[in-house]
Amino acid sequence: MSELTKQRRSKRALKKVTETAEALRKMIDRTRPLEEQLDRIRALLDEQLGHDEYFVLVDESGYGVVHTNRLREGRVFADPVGLAAARTNEPLLQVYERDTGEVLIDASCPFWTEPGGRRFNLRMGRLMHRPYLQWVLASVAIAPAAVGLAASIAGAPPVLAALCAALAGLGLGAAWHRAIAAELRHWYSVARTVSSGQLQTEVKTTGKRNEFHQIAYEINKMILGIRTIIHELGKAAKTVHDVSVEQQMEMRRLSESFDEIAAAVETFREGAKQQTTAVEQAGDVIGQMVERVQLMRAAVERVVRQAGDTWSSAAEGIRLIEETKTNMDAMQRGIGEMTALIDKAANEAARVHEMIAAIRTIAKQTNLLALNASIEAARAGEAGRGFSIVAQEVRKLAEDTNAFAAEIFASLDAMTNALKEAVHAMQGSGRHVEKTKDSLWKTGETFTSFQGMFAQLNDLLQQNESYVNDITADGEQLGGLMEDVRTVAADFSNMVQETAAGLEQQTLALHQLAREADTLAAAARDLEKMIARFHS
Repeated sequence: MSELTKQRRSKRALKKVTETAEALRKMIDRTRPLEEQLDRIRALLDEQLGHDEYFVLVDESGYGVVHTNRLREGRVFADPVGLAAARTNEPLLQVYERDTGEVLIDASCPFWTEPGGRRFNLRMGRLMHRPYLQWVLASVAIAPAAVGLAASIAGAPPVLAALCAALAGLGLGAAWHRAIAAELRHWYSVARTVSSGQLQTEVKTTGKRNEFHQIAYEINKMILGIRTIIHELGKAAKTVHDVSVEQQMEMRRLSESFDEIAAAVETFREGAKQQTTAVEQAGDVIGQMVERVQLMRAAVERVVRQAGDTWSSAAEGIRLIEETKTNMDAMQRGIGEMTALIDKAANEAARVHEMIAAIRTIAKQTNLLALNASIEAARAGEAGRGFSIVAQEVRKLAEDTNAFAAEIFASLDAMTNALKEAVHAMQGSGRHVEKTKDSLWKTGETFTSFQGMFAQLNDLLQQNESYVNDITADGEQLGGLMEDVRTVAADFSNMVQETAAGLEQQTLALHQLAREADTLAAAARDLEKMIARFHS
């Protein structure tokens, strides 16, 4: 059959598919995917098909993206001819023995490559017929003339020659009529068999490649198409039946569910009314809470101010304690210095006491010497009288000195005792000052601790004040939200009522849909029964 590719009709087919591919390339928009332009491609291929068998646009895998025979569109042509046509990079002619028994010339050429790399080729099929009717007509016309001419040459009378020619024409015509009638009866029988539902039958077409017997191929293709349609329709009918049965069951469940939902919505409507009332009560409670929080905020602000004043007083107390501790330190140093001075004065008094004691000793000795001098002056008589007077004066001075020294000694003893008592008192004052300092240190530490606690308390109160402010703001915001919730609750209550009314209508519609589902299930069963009449 390789001679078929060398015929002029084959070459014209290759030229036609190349020109059609070029026309398609000019028509399509290269910026858009090919799948978005299939309708325009189908229209052009249908227009260009003419008397040829098919146009098919395939990708590299042989998948038929577009086919002029819509029953074959979407199939994968994985036979050797189909794969060679799908993968060729240049115009290609092949002999294609179709699964219907036909012999075609398959002309293919590259069409387009998408930006993503997917390649498409265009295929065209052209039937290659042998002469048949031409021979029938030629034989019916020429054979009688040839017989008459032969009879005339043989010397037969013209009437006999004409009779022979007529008999030859009638015989040949009867033979051709019988052959054509047999084919027609066979086609009629196949058509009757198909109409009775037996789709397994086909018209016998073995070795018959001509225009007359192309009708048989077309009948076979029609049977194949009906078989495919019935098969797909059977699958669709089964799917519809399964879906309708499932839908029927689901509609029943939904009807029951909608009835329950309707009852629940009615309960929900009553609950919505109660919820609206509860929201209003909650709004009132929140309003009271906000008022109390505002009172609490005022109280907290007062406590914060008092805590601040207390903290300031504690700081002032610490300052005064520090000042008092400084003064006590100065007092303690003054007491120490005074004690040292008193000790020094006591020491000096002791020295004066010793000096007075020495003076008394000297006065006693002077008095004794004056007494001796008076005695000696008395012995001397008148000559010692002046000396005696002097001696008496000296004695008297000595006695006076002794008496004065005694007084001074008594005063020094009193002063020494007083100084000792003063030293003891100063030492007691020092110890008291030391104790007072310890107490002040402890008091200062306590005040410092109080100040730290007041600082923490102040921080906590400020935090509480901040929290109270936040709570107040949140409460006010919550009050606004509750007002919104109250509005939403009212709207929601209205919506529930509207929903309940709409649900009643939906329930009625659902019951109607359930009845329609029953009707669909019955129609699907009838369709399955009708499809069961055909045997493919």
